[in-house]
Amino acid sequence: MSLSTNNSPTTHSPTVSVWTPSGRGAVATVRVVGRFGERCNELFRAANRRELSDLPLDRLCFGQWGNDPVEDVVICRDSHESFEVHCHGGHAAVQRIVGDLTQVGCERVDWPTQWSSANGTEREFADALSQATTMRTAAWIVEQTGCLSAAISQLQRFAAAGQRDEIVAMLDGILRWSQFGRHLTQPWSVVLAGRPNVGKSSLINALVGYERSIVFDQPGTTRDVVTAETVFDGWPICLSDTAGQRGSADELESSGIARAREALSVADCPVLVIDVSQPPQADDFQLLQEWPQALIVAHKIDLPNRWLEQLPSQAISVSSLQRTGLSELSNEIVRRLIPELPPSNAVIPLTSRQHQTFWALRESVLAASNRDNLAATLAPFVQSHF
Repeated sequence: MSLSTNNSPTTHSPTVSVWTPSGRGAVATVRVVGRFGERCNELFRAANRRELSDLPLDRLCFGQWGNDPVEDVVICRDSHESFEVHCHGGHAAVQRIVGDLTQVGCERVDWPTQWSSANGTEREFADALSQATTMRTAAWIVEQTGCLSAAISQLQRFAAAGQRDEIVAMLDGILRWSQFGRHLTQPWSVVLAGRPNVGKSSLINALVGYERSIVFDQPGTTRDVVTAETVFDGWPICLSDTAGQRGSADELESSGIARAREALSVADCPVLVIDVSQPPQADDFQLLQEWPQALIVAHKIDLPNRWLEQLPSQAISVSSLQRTGLSELSNEIVRRLIPELPPSNAVIPLTSRQHQTFWALRESVLAASNRDNLAATLAPFVQSHF
């Protein structure tokens, strides 16, 4: 995917930068931003015989670069004044292409300097893509290419027609996916809580596939929140192991319990773990009553069940020792975190700034009194924020 860094005309000299790490690699990317002119056209001979400046935007074009010797390259123009050269990743090929471009008037800069010419939304898009930790979340970010521009154009048409209700409905549709967009770059938070020794640490170890939490048969072992990151069905998840919850605890343990309750209160998915091999206790019922929306795990089902009919019907039965019920648990966690996916054409705010901008725009549109005010309200937001 190509990233546009400047879609508006510029009077500055074109710049060239290497956008891939130094060293030998399969493919390297060299980027040019600015009015590259006729001499750049002479460096590239497209297989389809079209000149560089005439290539369609956002389309890959194979061809040859330079003379004696020639380099096989793929070029993509992502705006009227920027293009990328994808070439062999070796040092000699990269330096040769950069050298050719500097000889025809491009100024060599590092990639942060070149990227600084991008507008705020473009930088946010690139930053979000760089922070994606799974192919699935990266794919959702990539699919946002062009969606924001299309949405802004539609909002402008609504404003010109004085269609306030349509603008508000569209903004509501965008804001609906803010949480989903935030978690494309930040893992969803899943916090496990329960009485001491119900097996929270063992359960997290089983879910992530390695020993991350401390496992020891002593109440109060976990006195702070211990986290482990994993992936369920392509979605990044942060699992948190918390201090055992019980009514009687010393001062140090009570501090850990307080941190556990705080983590549970802000979790995207709180999980209560009960040990079915032990008779239910008052602390179990207190937690179940206090967190009625939590996902319930009936743990240690490899042992005799001593909860019997008191076991909540919605509890998911799991044995970390025998590794049974883990798939059912991870699937239910995903279902709760992501009950539905955005439609393919949805605009998804990728940052808190974008969310706040759309929210502020919605409030301003509601306060606008007439058709002219709608257009006047929208214009500064588009100019300042997008």
